[in-house]
Amino acid sequence: MERRVYFIFGDVLACLLAGAVSGWLVQFALSGDWYPLVGMIFGMAMGMLVGMLTGILLSPFFGDFEVMLPASFSGMLAGMIVGMVYTLGENSPDDAALSGAGLGLVCLAFTYFLQGKLFGEVSDG
Repeated sequence: MERRVYFIFGDVLACLLAGAVSGWLVQFALSGDWYPLVGMIFGMAMGMLVGMLTGILLSPFFGDFEVMLPASFSGMLAGMIVGMVYTLGENSPDDAALSGAGLGLVCLAFTYFLQGKLFGEVSDG
């Protein structure tokens, strides 16, 4: 697992950015009268695009392997959840961005936990 502060900062930044932008964009693009399943699918597709673009933009600074998976996962999950929840009730763009950012951090914690469980501790030398 990565322990250098620079790369951990990059992971956190990528997940926060992908989640917040996905949540805000999905809330902005959806109308509140869609069915929740359709809103979830639309949000997933839009969130995947945002996550992929976030990963592409941040990968030159923090590395491809460090950023792409958490950013894509964060964007997709934030888009799905915000898209589904927004169709069930009225939310503000700030609420959508904050919940997307929170979901991005949950995705980052999940990927770090999964990496630790699958690969364990990796030695440096």
